[in-house]
Amino acid sequence: MGALKPLMPFRGAALIDAVIARAAPQVSRLGIDVSRDEEPLFRARYGETIVPGVFARMLGPLCGIVTGLQWSETGWLATFPCDAPFLPDNLVAQLEARADTRPVVARHGGRVHGVCGLWPKSALARLKDGVESGALRSVRDALAAFDGIECDIAAPENAFFNVNTPEDLKLAEAL
Repeated sequence: MGALKPLMPFRGAALIDAVIARAAPQVSRLGIDVSRDEEPLFRARYGETIVPGVFARMLGPLCGIVTGLQWSETGWLATFPCDAPFLPDNLVAQLEARADTRPVVARHGGRVHGVCGLWPKSALARLKDGVESGALRSVRDALAAFDGIECDIAAPENAFFNVNTPEDLKLAEAL
């Protein structure tokens, strides 16, 4: 993208601001996971909502899930990607309806959206060990290891539109 994707301009703010607007009303407390080297930049803008990564290097979304679980003070952590500005405003409620003791993630339009999920705090130690040992390298690996649940989400077609390129950003602006 040529810059930090979460901070790319989107509808008069930053892309991540659109995600925060969708996510914040669905959770009791919001934290934004960032890599340690990006922490000062994000903290200047988002203050105490910043949660520095647990790992020295950001190795993908699974590191963010581990960081969030370590930060969380509740039994469950809801996770959202920073680049999906149209998430359903009832995503967490739909995921909660399917939750038992395992991770539960969104499925929409035939695709699994693993970063949109609920993760039990009880998974923290095993997830962290798996990331540190290299046994778990992706959200998909973690879902398989925990027999995760894929939950069909009722939402508009573009609800999980993901911004990955400048062209995607232009398209999102038009949606």
